[in-house]
Amino acid sequence: MSAHRYPYLFATLGGAANQLPDEIAQPLETTLSASTATDSITLLDSLQRIGHSEGADGQPLQRTGRTPGQCVALSRIQRANAGLTFLLELVHAIERVRVDGDISQHLGDDARDRLLLACRGLSEYVDMQVDAA
Repeated sequence: MSAHRYPYLFATLGGAANQLPDEIAQPLETTLSASTATDSITLLDSLQRIGHSEGADGQPLQRTGRTPGQCVALSRIQRANAGLTFLLELVHAIERVRVDGDISQHLGDDARDRLLLACRGLSEYVDMQVDAA
């Protein structure tokens, strides 16, 4: 097994790390390999927290009475629901501008359709996660 030139970056991105130019890969590797102080927020710590059942508020879910698998499922539901709520607020604002706003601020039908499809996709995902939980 060959040693990777950027081991932290490879651990984060897998084989895609080999495609990055050195001017991008080197600073990322330096950031990822930086030793972490207890009070600091680092890229590597953030990536690890995101992967460990972080909820929509950016905090780990409390495991009181829940298995780790349940926490992962609940955090996915929370994040998808937060995204869905944001997209619906955006669609609502776009519709208000379409009805009452200046024509220069209107988004096209294709953009509204894509936002609605994204909402549907997130809603279906939340529904599947709830059924599985």
